[in-house]
Order: sequence, then C-alpha cells, then structure tokens
Amino acid sequence: MGRSSMAPMPTRPRVYLAGPDVFRPDAEQHFAMLAAVCERHGLEALSPFDGEVDATSAQAIYDANMAKLRAADGVVANLAPFRGEEPDSGTVFEVGVAAARGVPVVGYGAQKLAPGLAGAVTLAESAEEAIRVMAGVLKQRP
Repeated sequence: MGRSSMAPMPTRPRVYLAGPDVFRPDAEQHFAMLAAVCERHGLEALSPFDGEVDATSAQAIYDANMAKLRAADGVVANLAPFRGEEPDSGTVFEVGVAAARGVPVVGYGAQKLAPGLAGAVTLAESAEEAIRVMAGVLKQRP
C-alpha cells in the first residue's frame, strides 16, 4: 500500500537565533543571512526580528520571543559582549530558558563563558560555525 497523501510532511529542526543583533542597523539583512545559513544546513530559523511584533511594547516582544523559544529545537546565541563586558542580558535570559527546557544551545562571540553558562552552552567561533554545529547536534537527537 502506498503512503497516504494526508501523511504529515517532515519538518526541519527549528533554531531560535538569540542575541542583540536585533539592534544592528542592518538587522533585517543580518537575520536573512543567518536564515540562509540555517537553510543550507537543513534548519528553519526562528528570528526575533521578523517585523511582526509591536516593537514599542516590551510585553509583546517578550510574548513573541517566548513563543519562538518554546517552538525551538535548538538555540544559536550571539554571546559577544554587548554594551559592556558581558553578553546581552536578554540573550542570557533566552539561553537560560533553553537550558531549563533541555534545548541545546550553541553560542558564539565569546572567548569563554561565565560558570553559570558554561555547562549549558557549546561555544563556536562564528555564527556560521554555531549553526553548523547545531545542525549536527540536532541530527543526532531522536
């Protein structure tokens, strides 16, 4: 017997792109580039920069990003120092949410991690490498 035409299509693993990159002047283009890298590695990018959220409402931003985090199979996080010597606090929060959910996190932009992040994050040299590493991690999961 053949496959039913009603069988669900396989979905690609979804990766939330965390980081302060939403504040870049070229944020839209930057996230499009990251999404293209995800696509090349068989992943679907979940971007906090999608233009669908009321950017003047902190609650709307929080709700939208939390929904994306809950839908994510993995998180790729820009952990470069932001406005000081530490990563963006919102990004660190998102990494914590992912870790609490048991979702793998690959970070980039940091030379080393604070003790609280070290056990939850695999480090990569660049965003592109982090996405490649995440693709490998997600392919190993059942």
